[in-house]
Amino acid sequence: MLSIVEILFILLFMTFTDELIEELVNCPKKVVDAPKDSGVGRGSRKIKFLLESVDGQHSFSGFISKNLTFQENYSIGLVYNPKEEKGKIVLVRVNGPHGQNEYAPHHDGPHVHLSTAERINAGLKPEGVIVTDVPYSTIEDAIQHYLKRINIIPADRQKHFPMQNNQIDI
Repeated sequence: MLSIVEILFILLFMTFTDELIEELVNCPKKVVDAPKDSGVGRGSRKIKFLLESVDGQHSFSGFISKNLTFQENYSIGLVYNPKEEKGKIVLVRVNGPHGQNEYAPHHDGPHVHLSTAERINAGLKPEGVIVTDVPYSTIEDAIQHYLKRINIIPADRQKHFPMQNNQIDI
């Protein structure tokens, strides 16, 4: 676990470590602005929400995006919003299968994109590590995997992201 001094140094100089990234992903989070439909853009319906670490030290946003044409094409993400710096950093994206794009080859199955300190510090697209051995195949299961992976407190998971039969509609 990083000390307060180490965290302050990292934030002041915006040098990330893989340990800090894991700490940001794993710290307990609460929903501070409930999920809201932000409309359709680029062929997908998107829901956005705001999160904060339970200790109040870190601010995040989250999103759930689902393609309107290809229902299995979805992306669910955690974005870190440093309080003292401009900019945002995608830490995790939980995805369904999707075609090739400018950043990634074709993915024929569900997968997770993870950020690394090396990529962030080099100014590259952060979430360059791709994990294909994932425990979900549907968007409903992917949402539940995401909520647990990023450690949203149970009360907020139940309130804002009820389980499958009562799953949020996107």
